[in-house]
Amino acid sequence: MAPYKASFYADSAAEIEAASIVIKPIVARFKPSRIVDLGTGAGSWLAAARRHGVQTVHGLDGDWGAGHRVIDAEEFTAIDLEQGLPDLGRFDMAISTEVLEHITVPASERAVAWLCQAAPIVLFSAAIPGQGGHRHINEAWQSHWAKLFGRHGFKAYDIVRPLIWSDERIPFWYRQNIVVMAHESVDVDAPSSDPDDLDLVHPELYTRKVKKLRSRSPKGVLRSIWRSFGG
Repeated sequence: MAPYKASFYADSAAEIEAASIVIKPIVARFKPSRIVDLGTGAGSWLAAARRHGVQTVHGLDGDWGAGHRVIDAEEFTAIDLEQGLPDLGRFDMAISTEVLEHITVPASERAVAWLCQAAPIVLFSAAIPGQGGHRHINEAWQSHWAKLFGRHGFKAYDIVRPLIWSDERIPFWYRQNIVVMAHESVDVDAPSSDPDDLDLVHPELYTRKVKKLRSRSPKGVLRSIWRSFGG
């Protein structure tokens, strides 16, 4: 996975604020004391978890964002997501947000298996087809990921998006993609979702695509939009 430019990590305060809004109800519901974040970047999600009382955090990612990291050195493990992932023991919850679209299909399947071994609850998001971004080589619908987790006895719970869908303080990709994956042994106190009911496109992404296409050519806009989303 190629590193982001330094500017990507620079605005960690805004990322922490957004992550804090998202993670607050999840921490309140499941009360995790140990959280691991696969593809942690600067560690913003872990910093946000700490705000809400999580005691132990650990992040894994490539080692290119060291100068911008907001977690301690001993709370970070450098990895290559295309290679094997280390066994760090068991956590109460795992996080992986907008990461697995950056790696190959085999590596992403191994990452899902790792997340399922690491914790019984996973806060998960990944880019959908046509979303776009830096080196997105493996964009897939939310249903795809839910079915991968399902192979490991996990069910999908769409309990976050209804809370944040219209909150403009949070980047649209989180509002669009975040789903809780929980092992069937976990009492979520909410109905699970059929994977095929999870696929959504946020209006903000749709609007951006329409504006971009119209700026290029007013003809064939709807056809181009359909193709951009994998149609």
